[in-house]
Amino acid sequence: MRASESITLESALLDATRALGATMDNHDARLQAELLLAHALHTSREMIVARLDETLGLDVAARYAANVARRVQREPLAYILGHQEFYGLDFLVDPRVLIPRHETETLVLLALQRIQRVPRASPVVVDVGTGSGAIALALARHLDARILATEISEDALAVARLNAERLNLVECVEFRQGDLLAALDQPIDVLVANLPYIPSARFTQLPREVRAYEPRLALDGGDDGLVVFRRLLAQLEARAARGAIALLEISEEQGDAASECARRALPRAATALHRDLEGLDRVVEIQLP
Repeated sequence: MRASESITLESALLDATRALGATMDNHDARLQAELLLAHALHTSREMIVARLDETLGLDVAARYAANVARRVQREPLAYILGHQEFYGLDFLVDPRVLIPRHETETLVLLALQRIQRVPRASPVVVDVGTGSGAIALALARHLDARILATEISEDALAVARLNAERLNLVECVEFRQGDLLAALDQPIDVLVANLPYIPSARFTQLPREVRAYEPRLALDGGDDGLVVFRRLLAQLEARAARGAIALLEISEEQGDAASECARRALPRAATALHRDLEGLDRVVEIQLP
C-alpha cells in the first residue's frame, strides 16, 4: 500500500483491500480496510464512505499502511483497533488478554437467567479467569449482584480494571488476583468461567492470529484441554453455597468429556449441556445440591 504520496481515501481503501485480499475473502478485506482507515482517521466507517474523494494526509497514510501491514501478518484486528464489542459493550483489548468471542455471549445469557433464580437478595457471582473483564462487566451492566472476578495474570487484571473504569462499573465488580478460587473467601452462588480449553498438542494448529498473538495462558488447557476445568471442579464444592450453579464454557467437541468430568468430580450434582447460537456444545451447567 502506498504511504509516500498524497492519495484519496478511495485509492487508499483500494490499495488496502488488495493487500488484505491476499489473506481473506474480498468482502472481509473491504470491511477491514474500512475499519482500519476509520481507526487511522479517528472517525466511523460511515464517515469514511461519505469522504472517499478527500485526500489522505501523508502521516495518516503512513499510519494506515503500517496497520494494514500488521493485519496482513495476521495480527488480530481487535488488537490493532484496540477494542472489541461483546454483549453490547465495547471493551479495550490488547495482547495481555484474550479477545472476547461471540460464542461466549451464550455463557453470559445463561448466567443472567440463573442469577435471577437465586433466592438470596444479593447473590455472590464469581467470574473465574476474567481476562479483559468482559463476562463480569457484561453481567454487572445487567443485574444487581455482588460480582467477584479472579485472574492469575496481573497484566490481564490491569486491562480488566481499565475496562471497568471505562464502562463506569468500578463499584460493581471486585477484581482479585489469584489462581482459580484461591482468592475467594465467601460461598459462591453462581460461578461462570471461560477457562483455557485448547489441547496443548492442538495449539500449534490454531490460526496464526490466535497462536502467535493471543496469550497462551488463556488458551492452553493441557493434554486434553480439560486440565484447568478439572482443577476448578476439584475446588468447587468446598467454595459453593447451598444450591450453587456453575456455568463453564467448553470447546464444541468437549461436551461429553466435560460432562463426564463434572459427574465424576461432583457425583451429587446435576449436570446439563447447553449449545450456542450455532448449535454447538458450548456450556456445561452444574447444579450443586
